[in-house]
This record gives sequence, C-alpha cells and structure tokens, in this order.
Amino acid sequence: MSREITTIVTGMSYLEGPRWHDQRIWFSDFYTGRVYSAAEDGSDLRTEAEVPQQPSGLGWLPDGRLLIVSMKDGRLLRREAGGTLVSHADLSGYISGLLNDMVVDEHGRAFIGEFGFDLMSGADFKPGVLLRVDPDGAVTQVAEDMLFANGSVITEDGTLLVDETFGN
Repeated sequence: MSREITTIVTGMSYLEGPRWHDQRIWFSDFYTGRVYSAAEDGSDLRTEAEVPQQPSGLGWLPDGRLLIVSMKDGRLLRREAGGTLVSHADLSGYISGLLNDMVVDEHGRAFIGEFGFDLMSGADFKPGVLLRVDPDGAVTQVAEDMLFANGSVITEDGTLLVDETFGN
C-alpha cells in the first residue's frame, strides 16, 4: 500500500489538533496563537480564532459551535455564532500541567488530556489526568495516571481511544 502525502499549507510554526469539519481542515498553530481552517487543497486559508494562551485541541458541540483548548490558562473556550470566544469551562483546578489534545463525541462531551507536568521548563515527569467536559461546562476527571494523554479519537462505535505519548 502506498500513499501520496501532499503539503497543503506552509508558513506555520507548530501545528496541532487537526480535524476535518464542514468540508475543511481545521488546526491550531501553537506559537502564533491562532486557529485556522482551509479547503482540502489548502486554498481559502482562514483565521478562525485567536487564542493568546496557546490553542491546541479542537472540536464541535452538536449545535456547531467550535470548542478550543486554551493550553496555558487551563480553559476550554467556545466560539459563539458571531465569532466571540467565551469560557466554556475552567479546568485549571484539575490539572498540574498544560492542557493538550481534545476529542468531542456526538453528544458534545469533550475529552481533554494534559501534560501532567511542566514539559517546557524541563520539570520532572509526572502523570496527568483525562478530563470530560459536558456540554453544560461541567468537568469530571475520568482517568488518572495518564502518561501524557494525546492523540485522542472516538471510533465509529463510540469507543474513546487515548494515546499516551510517554506510555510507549
């Protein structure tokens, strides 16, 4: 099996959280603090949101509103119909590192991982947690001792799969 890989967007700093939604590829650029979308061929590049505290995971509520992980301040943001960003949930009291990747299920429940420690400053490794944020903003810890939860997906049958970057 061979697969052709094509670069469709260039000039970014560090991309994260790619998602396909409404016939567009959506992604976060960590270091420029922006969320973008583009057509499948990379054309029609749009800045969808600016997130000063570093955007990461992306997902959508059933009503179509965009959710964005704001890593450094430990919040889950929601983009309202007019484009305004509001706080959907404050997760800062549940985490010991930066927030990271996210996946949202068909019911609007967001599953968000965290580093568990301050990776960027070279802190000693500590496991983190996996959080669930319900559509009403309620937060529940659903797993602990995660070895850097990342790359989460939900399968067609509704099974949540979470990669642990440091879990081998």
